[in-house]
Amino acid sequence: MDAALFTQAELRFLVCRLSTYRDVSVSISHSLIAQIAQEVKGVFVDFAFLPPPKDMEIMNDSKIPLWLGITTKEPACAFDILGISNSFVLELLNLPGLLHFSGIPIFKNKRMIRPDIPLIILGGANAAVTSVLHGPIKDQGFENNYGLVDAVIIGEGEHAIKQFLEIVKEGKSLGLSKAEILNSCHGKVDGFYEPDKYEHQYTMIVQNYSEQELGEKTGSEQVEKPSPSSSLCEKETKIPLSNEKGLVGIVPREPYVSYPVKGAIVYNLDQTKTMESCPLWYDPESLGTGSLQISNGCPCFCAFCAESWERKPYRERSLPKLLEGLRSAKAHQGLDTVNLLSFNFNTHEELYPMVLSFYEETANISLKSQRFDLLSTDRFLVEVLQIIGKTTVSCGMEGISERLRRYLHKNLTEEQVYKACEFLFERGIRELKIFLISTGLEQEEDFLEFEKFVKRLADLKSMCRSNVRSIFSLTPLYYSPHTPLEFHTCITVLEDTKKIRKKVEHICKLHGMEFRESASHEESWLTQLLAMGDRRLTPALVRSSITDGFTYYNNIPNQIIKTWRTYLTELGLSEGHYFRAKGKDHIFPWDDIDLGVSKKFLWEEYERSIHFRERDYCLGRPQVEAQCLGCGACPTGAQIKKITRHKASQPFLLEELHRISESKRNRIIVRLIAEIEPSMRLVPKRFIGIAVARALMLTIPDVVPYYHSLSGHLRDFDGDKATTDFTYGINVYDLAFLSKERIGELLNYESLSQKLADIQQHCRGFRIKEFVLNRGNILDVKYILYRVHWNTDFTRSFIEQKMGEYLHAHYVKHTLLKRKDRTIFKVNAKNKKNAVVLYTEINTTSPLEKSDAEFSVFMIVAKRFDIQTFLETFYGFGRRRELIRTKIEALGYYGKYPDLQKSIRCISCGDYIQETFLAGQPFIEHHCLMCSIKSEYISQYQ
Repeated sequence: MDAALFTQAELRFLVCRLSTYRDVSVSISHSLIAQIAQEVKGVFVDFAFLPPPKDMEIMNDSKIPLWLGITTKEPACAFDILGISNSFVLELLNLPGLLHFSGIPIFKNKRMIRPDIPLIILGGANAAVTSVLHGPIKDQGFENNYGLVDAVIIGEGEHAIKQFLEIVKEGKSLGLSKAEILNSCHGKVDGFYEPDKYEHQYTMIVQNYSEQELGEKTGSEQVEKPSPSSSLCEKETKIPLSNEKGLVGIVPREPYVSYPVKGAIVYNLDQTKTMESCPLWYDPESLGTGSLQISNGCPCFCAFCAESWERKPYRERSLPKLLEGLRSAKAHQGLDTVNLLSFNFNTHEELYPMVLSFYEETANISLKSQRFDLLSTDRFLVEVLQIIGKTTVSCGMEGISERLRRYLHKNLTEEQVYKACEFLFERGIRELKIFLISTGLEQEEDFLEFEKFVKRLADLKSMCRSNVRSIFSLTPLYYSPHTPLEFHTCITVLEDTKKIRKKVEHICKLHGMEFRESASHEESWLTQLLAMGDRRLTPALVRSSITDGFTYYNNIPNQIIKTWRTYLTELGLSEGHYFRAKGKDHIFPWDDIDLGVSKKFLWEEYERSIHFRERDYCLGRPQVEAQCLGCGACPTGAQIKKITRHKASQPFLLEELHRISESKRNRIIVRLIAEIEPSMRLVPKRFIGIAVARALMLTIPDVVPYYHSLSGHLRDFDGDKATTDFTYGINVYDLAFLSKERIGELLNYESLSQKLADIQQHCRGFRIKEFVLNRGNILDVKYILYRVHWNTDFTRSFIEQKMGEYLHAHYVKHTLLKRKDRTIFKVNAKNKKNAVVLYTEINTTSPLEKSDAEFSVFMIVAKRFDIQTFLETFYGFGRRRELIRTKIEALGYYGKYPDLQKSIRCISCGDYIQETFLAGQPFIEHHCLMCSIKSEYISQYQ
């Protein structure tokens, strides 16, 4: 949003992330929150992220609030609401410090009496697993305080966020206090949970048991046990002696609050928008790629998977709504690639017509997550994937044996996995990634079965003559709340699973497969503790973040377990209390939240797991007569029938897909010349091209179905080098459109010229100079004209010295000429053919120019010239971080005539004119490039 609207807004909403911009900018969660919020009239939305480590240090030293609006640069305190999006458990480690060092009191009771402090609301995928945020703190100098957040929105926010913002906006206009506004949200905002309105009661219990000893009574407390299983009871997990309080009850403090709080859910996805309008994030890999949520929830009952249980029932968006959303998202985000967002895309009823329609309207379709069992019965899908260019496939096998897959309720046999792999290898996919889970229950027969399978897979690759890159990725089992495994002993964090990892790794590598481990023991241990933890862990969280200053940046150090065990001991707690097995009637810290699946059903499925039994999932599919399992998530019989009688659409003829693929080869190119402002010099060059495509489609909506991609743009450095391109000035972009019947009348020079001003209104930080219709490829650049503005502490003599060093180091023979206030490095004529620099001139900056630099340098360089290497010559190793302070303006791009074409000589120097003008600063008539620069540019800039 335009920062100028901030002061005019009725309500200011800051969407806050607990991770860095680089890590989560491409996540759809905060963008979707912003899209929903902007639909409420009068709401201004901005974003804030965890600063990266070096920025964090500078900001703390300078007393700059850590959470700053990226658009407004306003501190968190300037907003009315902070909406915290929490995606995964470990992010919670950062919350206390981000609040504290953003000038926000970390406790709710302190915030409620301060009208100048915003409301703190938390939501996101992990919102239902945040008990550790809500407890009291009576030590560490914090007195008797409670509540790191004011309220939580549990579940899906498409309706709930709007409801909440409307109530806050109205309450603010009426002058209500924050406490009064929160009170009015109960019963009116779906999934609204105010933690301090629920009392969690604890009493002393005594524990000293193993899994075999569970069930003995100690005092008045039943020590819970799972149903007996010989297989599990053979594996004894010792849990240390513990005398501590346990949670025995949850009581609502007020009569007007719901108990339990039912998570918000959107039963009809067609009533809400998918992710359509969002900022263009400065992430080079994701620019032009957007996600379209085709379904929500999961029809399967994998015992380990939170999404299988927290997001039920399974729901789909209809194809007409998806097409409507696709066209809107394509225009608002400049998309050429769409990712079908789903927990398993191949469960969607309209998958095939969807693929056909989307492929016709976008350059690429990204299909990521799918089930092996469905793939094993659908060879046609593999052929479709090949035609649309999908060469990387990811699937979950999970358990290394069928016994362990039954324990995990995966509903997957070895033959299904093998058959799916056979289809994939036959079609020549490039990469297959198979996800595994180590359960801690692996026995020798499981490893033998896995080795037999991997050898079989290797033989299949050889038989199919496949060069597919096969990767097995192993993750320790996470016992997620709200799933059947919440009752289970957390074996994978109580025991060292290195032996399991080493055995699986050995088997994979023995048969030519790659192996990866996706989580360390420290990450698993702390994730499990924070997830299973109750409100008594809040002091430890605050101590870790503020007192001890720990910030989570995708890594948990080795000493973390020791540190947190110290916290637990000082609080009179133990890991054994949280990681032990729980009984049927155990009270969990999240029992005041209802996500739809009954606790009774979770227990029944847990008992099936520990007996290595499973039931088929409830989604109707070919050759399977599905039945409702009675989980309780579906609100009506009609919803149950919709899932159990689910019917996949019939495949289309492959000839239709081939026809679309062939028609995409016929494209027209709209070339545009853009002038990038200095403020945008650190932005990826591709960003500007995507922004222009977006502007064009928003201005001329009729071209949206025909837009194909940003087919090319000029980069001011060698594309094979991993260097940063931070130039500004002239750049050239080619936008490709499908050559169809109406495109000629929509995109001709006259219509584009007439709409140029309207298109420009959607552009910030750059100016479109002109459009050129061109069917050719991207410009063949041989030379680039730069103007370099140096730091103010660089003297002329220093620049001359370093320029000479650079030219000598790159074997550029030259002559140094000094004329008045100009220094010229004239490259010898015989050396120009292979030189990286063809001409250099140092000048004194004119007082009329808006530049802090005293000197600037004009340079004509070959395309293989590397900016970073050049600048490192000047700054050296010690000042290498200052490279980006140099301002480099691209003034023009030039090609080259073939060597045999030497018909025209330069009237100034007499040499043949070998260069051709492409974009930017043109030649002087009958002058070569070098003489044009000397005659034209020097006089222009002095």
